[in-house]
Amino acid sequence: MQTPNGVWRKILTINESRNVAINLINLDNWPQWNTTAQRILSEARGELNEGHRFDLHRVERQQLIEEMWEVEKIRKGQNPEFTEIRFNWLGQTSNGKKSGTALTSLTLEITILCQDEGGIEIAAWWQTSKWSKLFKGKVGNSAKQIAKQWLTDLSKNGIIEMEPIAQKLYEEE
Repeated sequence: MQTPNGVWRKILTINESRNVAINLINLDNWPQWNTTAQRILSEARGELNEGHRFDLHRVERQQLIEEMWEVEKIRKGQNPEFTEIRFNWLGQTSNGKKSGTALTSLTLEITILCQDEGGIEIAAWWQTSKWSKLFKGKVGNSAKQIAKQWLTDLSKNGIIEMEPIAQKLYEEE
């Protein structure tokens, strides 16, 4: 891959980093840490795998926004302890109609390093359509905002140990 369009980092403790890794890889935990994922639609629950597709749903200005994502690659290691997941954005719809077409591709690679001075790093690659130049960088800003929002959400909400929502529902029955 070529040089990313942007890279953002947040230093965390070892335990916070471990919690982030667990919460990121478990799709059942996403609604608890990801502020833009009010609902998730996916064929499979639980731990993400390569090739896994899912949609993040949210309501903005009384419109249903769906962002489609796919997990391209997952790597884990023990020495040093890390988790790395690469997500590809597959597009967006608003009330069922294709939207966000000025952004032609977006890849987020999230690396969580669980050691002293470790934490989260998000690298982002994106491409915009030729006609998006009329917006003078606003399309690139939306790609940056997605990456920065995921970093903020993971570093604030994803650092705590979570019990998957699905697990709670089964225990209550």
